[in-house]
Amino acid sequence: MLAAAAIAAVAVAQAPRVAAPAPPPATAAAGNAYAVGGIDVDVTAKSVDDARRKAWTQAMRQAWPILWSRLVGKPESQAPRLSDGQIDAMVAGVESQGERFSATRYIARLGVVFDRSRAAAHLGGAAGTQSPPLLLLPLLIDGGAAQVTQAKTPWSEAWARWQGNVTPIDYVLPSGNPADNLWLSAAQVRRTDPAGWRSIITRFDTVDVLVAEARLTRLYPGGPIRALFIARHGPEGRELGRLALRVGSEAGLPRLLDEGVRGLDALYAQGLRDGRLRADPDLAVDVASIIAADVVIGTPPPEIETVTIAAITPDAASLAAAERLLREVSGDVQVRQVAVGGTSQIDIALPGGTEALRAALAPRGWGLEQVGAAQVLRRRPQAAAAPPAAAAPVPPAPPAPPKP
Repeated sequence: MLAAAAIAAVAVAQAPRVAAPAPPPATAAAGNAYAVGGIDVDVTAKSVDDARRKAWTQAMRQAWPILWSRLVGKPESQAPRLSDGQIDAMVAGVESQGERFSATRYIARLGVVFDRSRAAAHLGGAAGTQSPPLLLLPLLIDGGAAQVTQAKTPWSEAWARWQGNVTPIDYVLPSGNPADNLWLSAAQVRRTDPAGWRSIITRFDTVDVLVAEARLTRLYPGGPIRALFIARHGPEGRELGRLALRVGSEAGLPRLLDEGVRGLDALYAQGLRDGRLRADPDLAVDVASIIAADVVIGTPPPEIETVTIAAITPDAASLAAAERLLREVSGDVQVRQVAVGGTSQIDIALPGGTEALRAALAPRGWGLEQVGAAQVLRRRPQAAAAPPAAAAPVPPAPPAPPKP
């Protein structure tokens, strides 16, 4: 394999030494469940050919524990230690996902494609731990607008790039045709009707639905972006986990979303291994029935509850202040209904629900007041000032000594 790599390296060396554009998603590794992409290398050697060969060997060495970890579900540090020759024997090819080079230096992002049959000997029975087909809906909430397939979004593009990576989850992404745009809307994601979802997953020949939710918050145009990623499962949108990331500028958004995809895939894979990724019996077959009996059951995370509260917002500043206060308590805060000059409704998700929210607001001088069926956010009245303590009596000064 390295001999073929050397021949390819000579061909590339004759090309102009400029940055090669990233290939489109439909690369040689796309669709291969045993492909590991996005490996950054930077190698200096006596010549560009030597640097490229060393970089490819380094990429294969880094890709092997990633492949093993994702299929087995254990840390990369526990992957079997193999020689470069053993790893090279399992590799079917190395592809460039963008490269730059000089006379002695080679910088690139590479993808490594493993041969499934050759790698199976070092994976044991983990190679068969795959989920049945699951419909994936990439829901993006950006600037208050929620989209799934109605437009080509950076979030859906990030999942398209991820299709070339190894994962125990068999994702089925909608193509975004007019029928998908009609069926798979943000409103459908919030519905819990099993009959409607049964029609959808039957149409896509899957057994269940996953909703990968990404919420973007921009501090100012072109500036830092905060992202909250939530892994949901099933028609009821049961949460399997979440993670929050941040990037310094708009230029880093694709990398931010790629990391979000990587994190959500890890949450889905963990849910598959510990049995939390279970389908509704009335909807489809049980996804967890394929898991081996010797898999260690993990401790499920605390259940997240969403609380809807009302905030009195006479002006925009008061609405912003209420959001800031609630974001100190939870990273998942979403304004449901804006009513400047009235009462706005805000959703906040956190473990423990209403009681946990009350406990978190109390030290900040705020509380929740039950008004009819609504929980109204109000500032707590300050306790009456305690009377000042009585001053201790001052002992009389001793008499002055008599003059001689």
